[in-house]
Amino acid sequence: LIGEPLLASLVPTYDGQTADAVVVLGRGRWLRASRALLTAELIREDSAPQVFVSGRDDAPALARMLVNIGVPPSKISGENCSWTTEENARYTAQQLLPTEVKSIILVRDPTHLLRSQLVFRSYGFDVIPYASPLPDELGLRYRRLLTLRDSLGLVAYGLRGRYLPRPIPTVDTTAAQ
Repeated sequence: LIGEPLLASLVPTYDGQTADAVVVLGRGRWLRASRALLTAELIREDSAPQVFVSGRDDAPALARMLVNIGVPPSKISGENCSWTTEENARYTAQQLLPTEVKSIILVRDPTHLLRSQLVFRSYGFDVIPYASPLPDELGLRYRRLLTLRDSLGLVAYGLRGRYLPRPIPTVDTTAAQ
């Protein structure tokens, strides 16, 4: 009951800033539609010229949804290899930073946005967080589970030094395929 609002309160709210790209992270099929709609809205408002979708299984589905709701395919790129927030950030950095994308609007659910923001910053991105609310139909039990998982992940990533600045590793061609 306290964890979800607390985690969300630690992230600044989006104030209409613009960026080089919108980065959308997956988290399962039940959250795709709301993220796609929010991302399409950001593109229509010219908040960023392009979208990068990230996440195994989620990225292709998100890209299709974005095209279906009117985002031109030429504005969409992404990767579908990542399993974790760490991999989302690493693979995104490997692909976007060499193209001079430095600032991103990061679309993620409120309980996971702080950890995602910190990890993406560690790779050199200027991150503008954009919260995609969890759907009400998820239920209290599931919301509590996500909040607990994200709270533990926030601490674990910190203990592993994943919020400290670091170089971008070279692209692992095996993983990138």
